[in-house]
Amino acid sequence: MHAPHHVTVGFTGVPGERTFFVQAEEDDDRVEFVLEKGQALGIGELLTQLLARVEDAPASDWDRQAMGLRVPLEPRWRVGELSLGYDSDQDRFLIELAELQVEDADLPPAQARIWLDRDQARRLAAHAVEVVEQGRPTCELCGRPTELDGTHVCPATNGHGSLTR
Repeated sequence: MHAPHHVTVGFTGVPGERTFFVQAEEDDDRVEFVLEKGQALGIGELLTQLLARVEDAPASDWDRQAMGLRVPLEPRWRVGELSLGYDSDQDRFLIELAELQVEDADLPPAQARIWLDRDQARRLAAHAVEVVEQGRPTCELCGRPTELDGTHVCPATNGHGSLTR
């Protein structure tokens, strides 16, 4: 999509059982793709880094309601590879997505491109990080997600019990 008016990252489900999406809408055409949590976070973090390189400030305020996923959700495919870039000639950011391929696939992976202006990139960067952080807390020792009450069996304890936050 070369000039989408709506680009967002969001999820359905509850922490521990969430499904993440990236969604873009241009005119009457809307697409969404299933992401992994790390890919959703990567979009936010990488856009933040790219914005810093072009000496742009992060979003300080944005309409969180406007950044919500629009329904119905009908994802085209699950994202396998994700890359982000910046085109200085157009002063636009690019998200490139490639379909997750199963082994022995006969067809090349489907691909999609979503172009963003600076304002969209600022909002998406901040929103993507915020959305991912709405999940389960992470263990301070191993970085893995804990249960909602903060407990889990931590590999850093060498299997000698569970930790409580």
